[in-house]
Amino acid sequence: MIKYGIQTGKQNADPTAMFEAVKRAGFDAVLVSLSGTFDNDRQIEIIRRVGLEIDNCHSPWNDINHLWRDTLKGQGAYEMLRDNLIECGKYCIPRAVWHVSSGNNYPPISQIGMDRVASLIEVADKANVDICLENQRFFHFIDYIYAHLDCPRLKFCYDSGHEACFSQTRLALPKYRHKLAALHLHDNSGVYNSDDHLLPGRGTGVDWDYVRKNLEGYEGVISLEVKRIPEMSLDEFYAAAYEAAKFVKS
Repeated sequence: MIKYGIQTGKQNADPTAMFEAVKRAGFDAVLVSLSGTFDNDRQIEIIRRVGLEIDNCHSPWNDINHLWRDTLKGQGAYEMLRDNLIECGKYCIPRAVWHVSSGNNYPPISQIGMDRVASLIEVADKANVDICLENQRFFHFIDYIYAHLDCPRLKFCYDSGHEACFSQTRLALPKYRHKLAALHLHDNSGVYNSDDHLLPGRGTGVDWDYVRKNLEGYEGVISLEVKRIPEMSLDEFYAAAYEAAKFVKS
């Protein structure tokens, strides 16, 4: 049975109505953030009370490039990811999705960065959380991590929108399909940097036939990472999003 999920983002106010609308639309799961101002204990309780699973948590990525630098900010980036993994373990969230670089002005891969990632894998293992590295503009960071840290905790999160507007290739999904454990599906125009987070099928950037072909046999949650359409009510938007998720794979 195919399960469908949707990203719900940072929560800064009571999200009960939103999670109830997600469930009414037919979704089985959500992708959460734990960095909002709304109480996380309460957020998790609401999600589970309405009958939704939590497929993964998007870890924070503020100043993530500093992870590779021998600086106080680098140590701060390490602690940010460490604390998020511990929180995921606390809430029994099975996967954390990471950005390991950001933008075009990125630092070189460094030993201190790799040492930090190796240490974070140990934290993840203790917390019983998998780390899903997400495709962005460049592949060499995740290529290097996968090549030098052979660990079953290291998985892959495929982001269709990033591939269409950042790397502008059709390489990531077949390249890392054997490690695939999470999805961030959304559409855009395909123009460089046009990370619009549209519902699948409402843009022109993503080749959904290519995505479907490479998702054959995938048993994880078919999950969207899309922006709310403000003109729509909660029920209208999540109903449209559910149809878009089925458009990807039904």
